[in-house]
Amino acid sequence: MQQLDSRGHGLSTANSAAAEAFNAGMSSFVNWRTDAMGHLDNAMAADDGFAMPKLTKGWILQTGRTAAFLPVIKGLLADAAPLMGKANAREQAYFDSLAAASEGRGVVAATILETMLASNPTDLLAQRLVQFELFWNGRAKWMRDIVERAAPSWSDDVVDFGCFNSVRAFSNEEAGDYELAERCGRLAVEINPSDVWGTHAVAHVHAMQGRVGDGVAWLEGLSGNWGAANQIGHHLWWHLCIMLLEQGDHDRILDLLTAQVRNPNSPLVQAMPDATIDLQNVASLVMRLDLRGVDVTQQWGILAGICAGRVGDCANPFSSAHDMMVLAATGQFDLAEQLMDGIRAFAATQGPGAAGSLVTAYRAAGVPLCEAVLAHRRGEYDRVIELMSPIRHDLHLVGGSHAQRDVFFQILLDAAHRGGRDDLIPQYFDDIRRLGFDLVEQRTFYRDLAAA
Repeated sequence: MQQLDSRGHGLSTANSAAAEAFNAGMSSFVNWRTDAMGHLDNAMAADDGFAMPKLTKGWILQTGRTAAFLPVIKGLLADAAPLMGKANAREQAYFDSLAAASEGRGVVAATILETMLASNPTDLLAQRLVQFELFWNGRAKWMRDIVERAAPSWSDDVVDFGCFNSVRAFSNEEAGDYELAERCGRLAVEINPSDVWGTHAVAHVHAMQGRVGDGVAWLEGLSGNWGAANQIGHHLWWHLCIMLLEQGDHDRILDLLTAQVRNPNSPLVQAMPDATIDLQNVASLVMRLDLRGVDVTQQWGILAGICAGRVGDCANPFSSAHDMMVLAATGQFDLAEQLMDGIRAFAATQGPGAAGSLVTAYRAAGVPLCEAVLAHRRGEYDRVIELMSPIRHDLHLVGGSHAQRDVFFQILLDAAHRGGRDDLIPQYFDDIRRLGFDLVEQRTFYRDLAAA
């Protein structure tokens, strides 16, 4: 008898143990827990002819945004390909979208999932994955539109209603609807205080609106619920540090950097020392401290060796820019130039993949952004302005959130000030407001620049 997933969607397996393990893995993933892969491996062991656990595992690896996972993803696709003959339309969409995403065609992948969601709006796994793909391709309003089309199909009697609200919250926050985002995020956390994605969405609202006290209280009050979370737990501590920057509590940030954001003794860090989200957290936080005049020489060294091994990774321009921050700050300029050579070559890709959204993002914004980060460290401030001013309205293409990409505007504004171009600062402030940031001149780094 054909098995069903936890929301009643058909699965191409008659093995109840495989279906049960798959449902456990899917639930673990959408709830940001650490044991998803184990459950999916159990599902494959129970029925090797069952495609969905292979495709879901491949998709989870795809969300890691690193070239290191690509061979495994391709292997899982190869294993799943012969099984597509008995797959249903929903499973075929997972296969086709993963194949596209693994080739750097993330927008195509999102479109495939969007089409499937039109008839399966309560497929939370697909909702989560399409949000990931559009987020890393800078399509916030599209991300919001997909989740809002699905919203009427969800209610509190549908499994994982709270998780859906956390997805809805983050999409709306990035699209600028802070009121709806906060309402949905708080509902998700009310349903489940350990809902880290709902917690995260509300933290973003606080960051965008400049509600520092609310943000610190929100995150500190919920931090005891993050013990079972995967690396998103580290990222929530990063969000707390971003709030503490506005309170000038640099000493506490330095403590949290190695106690929570990247604790070298953490099982998660030891298992995945090069997890891209962890690298982004540390590099951007240390850069923000550096720009404020804090001595972070030792902290830059935390990632020096890891980023040195990533110069050939062109899976994500946002990560490449953070790798560049570390390489330049630690004086590894030969490797920084190797990184530049690699991403320039990738951006010049010809052939079938040349029109993919990943190549396009490197061409349009990733290459000049990384070059600007390197120029900033070398004190070439006019060069930073020359490189970043034309792309500052395209930075969303490299992926990441508004709050995360704010570090790039801080680098640009620092270059303008140090390069004697204070006349450009009001113009850049207008850009930041247009992105949805409130109280720009009251934020510590920008306030100090405005005063200068």
